[in-house]
Amino acid sequence: MLMVTSFSSSHQVSKMLLHSALSLCFLVAFVGSSLSPFTQDELYSKIGNNHMLAKKDVVSLINVQKPLLYEEFLARDCRAAFLRGRKRSGLYIIRPKFSPLLVVYCDMEHDGGGWTVLHRNLLSQKSPSWSNNWDAYKYGFGNLLGNHWLGNEFMHRLTKQNAFSVRFVIIDSNGQIKHADYQSFRVDGEDTGYALRLGNYSGNAGDALTSWGEAGIHDNMRFSARDQDHDRRVSTNCALENGGGWWYDNCYSALLTSNNQIYWKGLCTELSSCSLASIMIRPNGKNCNKYSKS
Repeated sequence: MLMVTSFSSSHQVSKMLLHSALSLCFLVAFVGSSLSPFTQDELYSKIGNNHMLAKKDVVSLINVQKPLLYEEFLARDCRAAFLRGRKRSGLYIIRPKFSPLLVVYCDMEHDGGGWTVLHRNLLSQKSPSWSNNWDAYKYGFGNLLGNHWLGNEFMHRLTKQNAFSVRFVIIDSNGQIKHADYQSFRVDGEDTGYALRLGNYSGNAGDALTSWGEAGIHDNMRFSARDQDHDRRVSTNCALENGGGWWYDNCYSALLTSNNQIYWKGLCTELSSCSLASIMIRPNGKNCNKYSKS
């Protein structure tokens, strides 16, 4: 009986080893046939917003430190990277479902981490001119480690792949950090003028985007730049008049793209301008598709 038992155990171990070997062979064959490795130089050419990243800075991307890289292993957004164990804030390369590869700043520390930063404007820091044209706002500009606009086209492609929430972070004139959260956030395609779609508000900054005021409302408005006027003011182009592209109505209750001031109704004014504003998003957990954690 002992011999039979020993033989049976040995036979099972052999079968397990054989199965493991076959699985490994299959994996190697799969990787060899289905996945295409590329170098860091090749990576640079695949990045849709590589004009916002100096070629030498590719080596600083936190999640692509290996000599050979596989596009299929890149996360869809910063939240997906966070769920894979990435806890350090900085520049990451992501692979949204409907987009070329993108370099973004991931905030992995603020309120649970996993935030993909779309915009940052620190008035005390050297900035690009926010008085930019339609194409600049479409494809993005600035320094991803500093003041920048990720690009309306890339915002559209990012928010098309999943249901996102958004946080507008603002530091007021007293140095206090405030925020305005909207349960859902989407930027529609260029055929709609990159219209802004927001959900319900919460936070301590006040709702300057979805509530009606003398300047109208920003929710559902098309984007305007100095050379494309989509606002509802008849007499002038709000973007040209105020020096920054934005989702203007008549003209604004909030304006975060300006070299001179950051305005948020009830919090930041012409007399007490806020010092910093940023926009960041992450999946809101509703209507998530199968790509949300990939």
